[in-house]
Amino acid sequence: MKASHNWYIRGCKFTVRHFSRFIRDIDDFSAKAERSVSQQYRDSITFTGFVIEPFETVMFSYIGTFATLALLLLFDTLLFQITTFDRTILTLVAILTITLPLCVLLYLSEYVKIHARYMKIQSIGDIPEVLSYVVMSMRLVSNMEKAVHFAASHSNRPLAYDLRKMLWNLQVRVYSNIDDALLDFAYMWGKNSEHFKRSLHLIKSSISEPDEAQRIITLNRALDIVLDGTKELMEQFAARLKTPTYILYSIFILIPLALVALLPAMTVVGFKFDIVTLVILYDIILPLTTFVYAEYILMQRPATFVPQNIPDTHPGLKNIDKKKRNAFIIAMVTGTLIGISGYLYSYAGNPFNIISTETLNGILPPTLLIIWGIVIAFSIYMNAAYS
Repeated sequence: MKASHNWYIRGCKFTVRHFSRFIRDIDDFSAKAERSVSQQYRDSITFTGFVIEPFETVMFSYIGTFATLALLLLFDTLLFQITTFDRTILTLVAILTITLPLCVLLYLSEYVKIHARYMKIQSIGDIPEVLSYVVMSMRLVSNMEKAVHFAASHSNRPLAYDLRKMLWNLQVRVYSNIDDALLDFAYMWGKNSEHFKRSLHLIKSSISEPDEAQRIITLNRALDIVLDGTKELMEQFAARLKTPTYILYSIFILIPLALVALLPAMTVVGFKFDIVTLVILYDIILPLTTFVYAEYILMQRPATFVPQNIPDTHPGLKNIDKKKRNAFIIAMVTGTLIGISGYLYSYAGNPFNIISTETLNGILPPTLLIIWGIVIAFSIYMNAAYS
């Protein structure tokens, strides 16, 4: 995906276009925002290729936070007009109303660094392929500029895009020669992949080798360093994965299950939880927290093997849009019929008392059929669209 198509850039441009009029002095605001951001933030903007200014990201963060707070306050107002809640529910609603805008502010203000980190992790997996193209060209012609051009033109990985940017900067005289360009490129990537930096220097030094055999040995050594470094990154991640996995499983899986088992005992000592509290805790807070922490763990993973990009013209994807559309219609109709079948059965008189209308009465509660409808609809869609 091109950087200009990113939702964050569109949001920043939309915010500046429609809300900058509410700022008294936009130049002063821009200068303050420029001074407030760190050098790491500026480097992240450069690395991602986002055509935005720091003041645009600051404004988007503020507007997004205020919009989230306004929507939550509106939702709370409508909710309180419909029904009443006890003190526990009011406390949870107040906490969510305060913390969610703060989370939005943190995410929007740090998105550029998060996205840059994601791009670096994904690009680390491109290193073996891109360097293989460079070495392939260097084996035939010992010319570094031609080798970089060959790799940039034959690879479609994000790292190859950075090589193309480097070549463009070389052509417009940002760098005086290919050596300066490679030094700057190696320095930028050396912060995230030391083995890539070492391999680039080895490939560059192969030009100065006195004979052909020694040059080939140096090029092979450069590839070995990349492969060994990739393997080492994966081993380090696997070693660091043990503790976060324990935390994820114990805090977000075992403890919630244990709390469910302890609920009857907790009511005896005076702690009472109604259904709304349990829904907010188990259906909103815990799933979101689990998802965020799991994503945080996966963000540490080096993308050693990047999945292949399957084009839309692949024979296996023939008529895929039609299959998705038909599968969606069938899944929605089937899921809706199953979901409302309990209420329709109750409306028909509930013969044989199958549908439960009160506690300890009937066999199936109507809400269970709604859950079945959602699950069956999802299963039908996935199997019909992608099998």
